[in-house]
Amino acid sequence: MGKRTKQYKKLMRKFQLMGFREPYQLLMTSDIVQETMKLDLLSLFEKTLSTKNLKPMITQCCIRAMYEKNTGPNREPGVAAAIERAKTFERRRCGHLMDEKPLTERECMMSVVDPKRKNENKFRYIVATQDELLREKLRSVVPTPLMYVKRSVLILEPMAAASQSVMLREERAKFKSGIVRGSQKRKREDDDSEDDNSGSEDEDEAKGSGAEENAANEDKPKKKKKNYGKKQPNPLAMKKARRAPSESEQKPKKPTAPPPAPTEDVPAETKAKRKRRKKNTTLAVEDGPSEGAEEKEKRETAAIEAAVAAAVQGAEF
Repeated sequence: MGKRTKQYKKLMRKFQLMGFREPYQLLMTSDIVQETMKLDLLSLFEKTLSTKNLKPMITQCCIRAMYEKNTGPNREPGVAAAIERAKTFERRRCGHLMDEKPLTERECMMSVVDPKRKNENKFRYIVATQDELLREKLRSVVPTPLMYVKRSVLILEPMAAASQSVMLREERAKFKSGIVRGSQKRKREDDDSEDDNSGSEDEDEAKGSGAEENAANEDKPKKKKKNYGKKQPNPLAMKKARRAPSESEQKPKKPTAPPPAPTEDVPAETKAKRKRRKKNTTLAVEDGPSEGAEEKEKRETAAIEAAVAAAVQGAEF
């Protein structure tokens, strides 16, 4: 957001305090319509005023002035296109009849903005014009935002001195009224305290009238109160009770096998652990049990004897 846009927003807030509301009524003259033929006029107004809620308007006298420029030998170029654009805007009926002597645009605009000539913008118009004299006159009309185009840029004039003085006066009046209201409230509280003191004297009279009213109320039949019973907890916040399954729904249990009984000869505690058998065993072990020590000794002695006999025979030869 640019610096100029912020300034314009601030300025329009001040005008809103003085009665301006959306949609803003935008009153234009013929010269600004002709000046911005190459520009998108509505988008310029929307960016400058920071809103799309606008009502562009033009008076009958302004359109009449454009038709006069489009007739005769001194016809200005581009007026026909400006007339077509002006027809798209809302027509503000100024009340100046065609049969009467036509008013100038300045007179027409002044009569529309300030109809009673009290220097007051009664209908809260935003005026867009290129006429400097008209803008100078409208600065004295309170409150009137003024706009004009300069080098293809739409400019919103700062608040005029007359409008600023009126705004400050209204703010001071509001401030003073707030103080006065506060003091009035305090006076009312004091009056209430005085009434309380004086009311103690009239208590006896009030008691007599109150007793009569109570007797009349007792004669009336009293309405019976409905008995809703004890308050129950919220059923949605409670846990649902689990329903016990019936006999038909219960699943039959599988019969469990009895544990194996221990053997009669050897008790279960004294049973020897089973040894693991080695896979890679010798052929001798596979064939049978190992030979005894006695057989080995016999074989050794027989082998010794055979060797000794062989040695003896060799010696004899």
